[in-house]
Amino acid sequence: MQTSPLRLGALISLATLAIAGVLGLIAVLDTDDVAASFGAGFGIAFVVFLSGATLACALACLARGRLEWVALGSIALAGVALDLLVLAIWQGIDSETYARITAITGVWSFFALIVLGLTLAVDRPARVTRWLHLAAVVSAVGAGLVSTYLIAFTESGSSSSSGSLDEGTGTTIFGVPGVSLGEDQLLRVLGVAFVLLATFWFAALAAHRLERAEAVDA
Repeated sequence: MQTSPLRLGALISLATLAIAGVLGLIAVLDTDDVAASFGAGFGIAFVVFLSGATLACALACLARGRLEWVALGSIALAGVALDLLVLAIWQGIDSETYARITAITGVWSFFALIVLGLTLAVDRPARVTRWLHLAAVVSAVGAGLVSTYLIAFTESGSSSSSGSLDEGTGTTIFGVPGVSLGEDQLLRVLGVAFVLLATFWFAALAAHRLERAEAVDA
């Protein structure tokens, strides 16, 4: 029997969530300090909800037969990012390469959530909505590519014992290598991409509602 994209996506989601759940329970129960145990549990739950949002949107797209390959890829990315991050919380993995891979998969999972969420919100777009939807998708892809470059190829600064970086070497976010001052123009481009993405996203939603209202009135 041929496996449908929806069935395959659901199986991948269940498998990655099961792995994250088992690793998360071990991480919480294996921590001696009560406060640290609570913090680990809260952090893991937050990550599961964030990745789960991408999984939910992707499964909904598969159920509707929309952007099936993108949805399947998003499920795989969200699942991998989730499991890698939960494993890092449990084992306390301190590897720059591991952090880069986890961050890249997490970034694309986030942008997939934005694209798939808009795809669900503007079902069967027409005229202006179609172009705004396309512009939002292009902005998301552009932001994802710039983010991937910054994470993968920027040099991490030398950190002090307190965890802060030396002056002029950059900053870190959740252990992701810092961005040097030489990459400031790419950060500007990324900021522009975020502004365009947010604007096109909500403009597409508004245009879709307007076009539907006009169709009903007609």
